[in-house]
Amino acid sequence: MAEADPVLPASADSWVTGDGGVRLRVHEYGPAAGLAPTVVLVHGYLSTSRAWDRVVSRLVPDYHVVTYDTRGNGESDHPAAPQDYALPVLADDVAAVIDATAGGRRVHLVGWDWGAGEGWEASARPDIAPKILDFTAISGQNLDLWGQWLRRSASDPAEWPAVLDQAVRSCYIALWDVPGLTGVLWNTGVTGAVLDGFVQLTGDPPPRVPPADGLASLNRYRANVFARLSAPTYAKVAVTGVHVIYGSRDPYVGAAVQTRALAGAADQLTFTEIDSGHWSPVTDPEPLTAAIRAGFGADPGGTS
Repeated sequence: MAEADPVLPASADSWVTGDGGVRLRVHEYGPAAGLAPTVVLVHGYLSTSRAWDRVVSRLVPDYHVVTYDTRGNGESDHPAAPQDYALPVLADDVAAVIDATAGGRRVHLVGWDWGAGEGWEASARPDIAPKILDFTAISGQNLDLWGQWLRRSASDPAEWPAVLDQAVRSCYIALWDVPGLTGVLWNTGVTGAVLDGFVQLTGDPPPRVPPADGLASLNRYRANVFARLSAPTYAKVAVTGVHVIYGSRDPYVGAAVQTRALAGAADQLTFTEIDSGHWSPVTDPEPLTAAIRAGFGADPGGTS
């Protein structure tokens, strides 16, 4: 049975200026920064900050919770160029949101789907990592570490089945670079209908997004996937504690790239598997929130 929509406390809404002057729509819930630890939640593709509502409602009693529409989504600006969605730019957005909301204190950073990719990038940046107490990645990709795993796997036949499995799961990405095709599919409603129907097979559908959001955010794939897989930029993040949460029924991101491919990524790297598909913030918020809380490290009270 689908869970009822949560009743959220009133939010403090604001605009934060991200990389290149892009305006980001930001929402803050619960106690003010400084009165409780801050948790920053970064959503993924085909969603907005509202994808986190069921998680927010479970965190606000104890945390100052921050969500935002990432660039190309929701109320935030939709820059048109692929380079406006490169991972260093997206990490700068994460830093801008932290600076504007956390009161100078370090945060628990949580990213899901592409939000996880953005969080990995921020966690790897020496200039941003000091703002982050710990990082939780949920059902998302680390393209740099995946690329290195693919190279290692080439000489390890035991890994070939996992590589093939992930290749099948990710084959849809090739469609995003076909000139004109994605625009037609989105603008005619085909993509939205197919994706909503597919997600309904395993749980609640994700928040519906307009074609403008789907098309703009495709630039994340175009700007980053093949560039980072072919030329990884780092092998280890600067944030000490990283917690990876992955769904046992995720059709897009396999267990191997959520575990073995990330070996050595952080000084303290832990993993939690939950009984969920890819859309766990929407379909399985209770076990997901419990796993998120379990991965938070203690706040020593230091500032960023």
